[in-house]
Amino acid sequence: MNFIKTAIGAKNFAIILALGLSLTWFSGCASSSAPAKPASQQAAQAAQAATGHYINPAKLDLKALLPDPSKNGSPISRGEGDLMLAIQSQSPDSSRDRAKSEDKFTPWTYVDVLGANFAKARMPLTAAMLDHVEEDTHAITERAKEYWDRARPPKQDPRITPVLKVPTNASYPSGHATRAIVWARLLAELAPDKTEALRARARLVALDRVIAGVHYPTDVAAGMALGDAIADEFLASATFKADLEKARAEWAQVPQPQPVSH
Repeated sequence: MNFIKTAIGAKNFAIILALGLSLTWFSGCASSSAPAKPASQQAAQAAQAATGHYINPAKLDLKALLPDPSKNGSPISRGEGDLMLAIQSQSPDSSRDRAKSEDKFTPWTYVDVLGANFAKARMPLTAAMLDHVEEDTHAITERAKEYWDRARPPKQDPRITPVLKVPTNASYPSGHATRAIVWARLLAELAPDKTEALRARARLVALDRVIAGVHYPTDVAAGMALGDAIADEFLASATFKADLEKARAEWAQVPQPQPVSH
């Protein structure tokens, strides 16, 4: 937790706490430029997305989990724009730099919590498990985005200046915030002593999407709530738990992670 406070500063730490409180109301994202895949591979991926590796993406009742966002161009959305402007004005350049570094967000971002030995090359079984988690989670968030189709803040409010290229998909809920919570929850199964620090780091990823100007605060709050619901589904999946045990055995063979110094 001390690392998180040091990284974001006292003002932003207070903002994160306020953002966390907003979740009580609810009890990536970036477009890809990868080359087109063969039709057979696309069909296989579409079939996998329909059934999921570990969980069925269609199983979650999104409308029961999340409230409707405010309508595009509504007074409430403009009020959220006011809050975003305040957050951006109080955020140091280091926060914007961090937000840029998180645009291509992966579970390996948590190296600053789990230590330098938390590396994809060292953990192939963990990496494969997290790749499957990513695909299942992405299928869910994209379904949610298509359903609510909320426009990104800069497209609704010309006062918002993004520091990143604005993704082309919808804004609600935040895919970054959803994945941040999912990965934090599942990595905590492998490193339970880091549970609180992983959660704090996930909240920081969520806040950074607001600082970056690409998500409203309610987008990230909804994403965090959705992430918890998805993590619950993974942890109830027998297939996932089998792969988690393989990852846990692999984790035990890796030297004990030490925090990255700052």
